Amino acid sequence: MLNNIRVLEISAPETMLGGQILGDLGADVVVIEPPHGAAGRRIEPFLDGVPGLDRSLTWHALNRNKRGITLNLESPDGRQILGSLAAKADIILEAGYDSRLDDLDSGVTADTIRCRITPFSRGGPKASYRATDLIHMAASGAPSLAGDPDRQPLFFPVPQAMMEAGAEAAVAALAGLVARDRLNISQTVELSERMAALLSSLSRAVTGGSGDALGKRGDDTGRVPNMYDCVDGFMLISISMNRSLVHLTKGAAEWVADEGLFPHELANIDWANFESLTTSGKTPASIMSDLVAAIKVACLSKTKAELTAIAHERGFMAAPVATMKDIHSSEQFRERGLFEEAQLAGDGRSVRVPLRFAQFSDYSIELRRQAPLFSQHTHEVLSEDVGLSSIEIQALFVHGVI
Repeated sequence: MLNNIRVLEISAPETMLGGQILGDLGADVVVIEPPHGAAGRRIEPFLDGVPGLDRSLTWHALNRNKRGITLNLESPDGRQILGSLAAKADIILEAGYDSRLDDLDSGVTADTIRCRITPFSRGGPKASYRATDLIHMAASGAPSLAGDPDRQPLFFPVPQAMMEAGAEAAVAALAGLVARDRLNISQTVELSERMAALLSSLSRAVTGGSGDALGKRGDDTGRVPNMYDCVDGFMLISISMNRSLVHLTKGAAEWVADEGLFPHELANIDWANFESLTTSGKTPASIMSDLVAAIKVACLSKTKAELTAIAHERGFMAAPVATMKDIHSSEQFRERGLFEEAQLAGDGRSVRVPLRFAQFSDYSIELRRQAPLFSQHTHEVLSEDVGLSSIEIQALFVHGVI
């Protein structure tokens, strides 16, 4: 799909997913690290819990289908080599406000798309803020949606803003290619990691920005919870009071009634007119809390698979909360071909990894390369793409340029 596209990625945690998506689509992606190793190599978890430059599972997960080189951008020789590589690139993917990359403005061709991920918008009031995933997610407003109202907000267990920014960078780079190839317009794209994180809580942000009162944690579902404990984890069951969906509540009510946990006469009320029935006193005001209590008890004796089957049979809205173990063992995911066996580079162990983020009618994402080992392709790239001799490459190594 992108087999004629060359991508130069100046490695940063934020660029990893974006570069991988482009590589998955067929681009030749060369990722540049400093001689001491990219920051992404130091992100947990590590293979067997042992840290090392080639043992970060995060690195392995986000850098497949790339070639990797080391290059000291502090040195004149390093910047000169960077310029030679950039002159042949269709896309340059970078992060932060790195003044060392300013020289590229005069070295790249007019056809090159530069895509830069910045912590915050450069013209905004937070331009000088320290950039961490915790700060980005807090600034996005997303944690305000998660957690109980009487406790601190819950933050994501993985670097979510980093992932959001990488995905958005890939989209931006592809849009730049379209503009270049169809409209003959050269693009320099700058996107904010904070704004990328904001997309995960867009409705909340728009509500506040429009002047409406912001909601509070725990009030999105009112007095009706949607998460229930079950034998092997959690089940999401939606008991909706929305008039267009409230009829689905009847299925859940009939189920717990047949389980002997809820009165049959209440399960068979006219749920489409629930509000008027409770307001007029024709139905007990406690019906919803009683229904929730019954569902809680019923779920405690069922597995996620059993509850999923019951929801299908009874016609109410429910979904299992899947862990990574559940996804890994899911027959549906296996049959869809989204996962594939892969060997960890440098280790040799075979693991099943999520490979295909999308299925195309005329293109198949394949694992062409494992995530590069530290400096794995430095000699290859400098020899074939820059034209340096083995002696010249050895000299660069001796002087700490690679």
